[in-house]
Amino acid sequence: MSMWKGCDDPVAARRLFTVADANAMLPYLTEAMTELRRLYRESKAAHREIQLCEAVGQGPDGQWIMAVDHARATARLDHAVERMRALIEEVHSHGCQIKHLEVGLVDFPARLFGQDVLLCWKLGEPSVQYYHGPTDGYAGRRRIPSDILRRASRPRRSDPSR
Repeated sequence: MSMWKGCDDPVAARRLFTVADANAMLPYLTEAMTELRRLYRESKAAHREIQLCEAVGQGPDGQWIMAVDHARATARLDHAVERMRALIEEVHSHGCQIKHLEVGLVDFPARLFGQDVLLCWKLGEPSVQYYHGPTDGYAGRRRIPSDILRRASRPRRSDPSR
């Protein structure tokens, strides 16, 4: 679904992350992606309930036989979808790219080895440890070299003259 991908904000879309930058986003993203997964499950359950209500059918007056249940499920679905849209927009505004809600995949535009890449993180992973090319996707994930990971885990010096 295209609404889960990309970023409409041209400033956020141009942001390039370092591994350290991406790792700094993980507490926020863990919370956001956990909530998105919950909302996604809720929306699927509400949609299924709507389908079941509609399968029962309509009465002679054209109204749903299970109109109250149908209305409640529709309201739950609408609320979940609206909250998901807002959260996805918020995540994308930081320059991150949500790639898969159920898996919890997030990509971060970056440059490694002089090439455009996407740093790749999956909900539950302790840190950003993988990357892939812009068209490779999750199946093309490769481990970030250990020297880059070591540099990313070092605290930054506050005095640039050192």
